[in-house]
Amino acid sequence: MKIIHYSYRKRGRMEFWFDQWPNSPVVFTPIKEYYFIRVVKWSDLDPLVSRDDLGRMELIVNQYLGREQYYLQRKCFDKNQLRLPK
Repeated sequence: MKIIHYSYRKRGRMEFWFDQWPNSPVVFTPIKEYYFIRVVKWSDLDPLVSRDDLGRMELIVNQYLGREQYYLQRKCFDKNQLRLPK
């Protein structure tokens, strides 16, 4: 999965397009020090987006923006059982 385009929106939000869903922009919003998916404007022309896909999108965007270390410090990532999106 790769980012093919992105643009800036109001209030710090960013919109990303990914190669597997070129017709469905994904809106990210800043939370603390990282970006989180707010909404996927899904198009019927693209395949469905699964929860695993959403996790990978978040990780890819935070890596791209240099926010990976903050993203991985979230509460959902247990220090003993680190579960990263595939």
